[in-house]
Amino acid sequence: MEEFIHFLQAEMEEPKFFSLFHLIALAIIIPIAIFVPYFFRNTSEKTYKRILLIDWIILLILEVFKQLIKALHYGSPTYWEYSYKDFPFALCSMIYYFLPIIIFVNKEKHPKIVDTAVGYMAFIMVAAGLTVCIYPNVAVSRQIYIDVQTFIHHGSQVVLGIFVFVWNRKNITIKTFYRSMIAFAITVVIATIINLSFYPHYTNMFFINPCFITIVPIGNIIQDKAGYPVSLITYLSVIALASFLTYLIETSIYKLAEKRKEKIV
Repeated sequence: MEEFIHFLQAEMEEPKFFSLFHLIALAIIIPIAIFVPYFFRNTSEKTYKRILLIDWIILLILEVFKQLIKALHYGSPTYWEYSYKDFPFALCSMIYYFLPIIIFVNKEKHPKIVDTAVGYMAFIMVAAGLTVCIYPNVAVSRQIYIDVQTFIHHGSQVVLGIFVFVWNRKNITIKTFYRSMIAFAITVVIATIINLSFYPHYTNMFFINPCFITIVPIGNIIQDKAGYPVSLITYLSVIALASFLTYLIETSIYKLAEKRKEKIV
């Protein structure tokens, strides 16, 4: 097992912004993000949930191997040591927690809960996933597996988030966005509690640990020059704004498509 995990730790040149690796990843993600939501836009609920479930399981398996890779320190001697900072509760890790709500919770009995998860996936996850897919520098490393997993993971956020929106398009309203923001606020609080609970160990869930300078570009400068409160407000505001713009773009495209359909008919 250790030899296999060590094999997965093989290294490459770190794929920076617009490197060949980055461009190939985008060339794969973009068509899938268009094809899957369009092709399955009117599929049955059973197929819809089955697609989400299969993808969720695949992402979980890939995440488990990522955790093992980060925990194995191969050498003389070889030892295992788990780092608290690698626990999957970053913003982009929320796909692991909100997809199961959509998959397993009965929307007839708990419509608001499911609608909240739909909003989180369709707006926040898409915005966050797109950000990393476009500018991957903060998420990549020199390890081949980590880089491949990074693009699969964040690409899946975009693909599945858009798919969730398209499939639920007729039921999504501004309330869906408001509910997703409430859920976002709750996850931010949980992330803060985790960060403070594990201090002095380095954890930086959501990149908002007040005890450490954030690694988010520009955010680290703001935190260093203006202090943590300003940095936190700026960071959370940017995410909220990006999510709202994602909501506006998705709903606008849907409305344009409906108007075009009416003209054809």
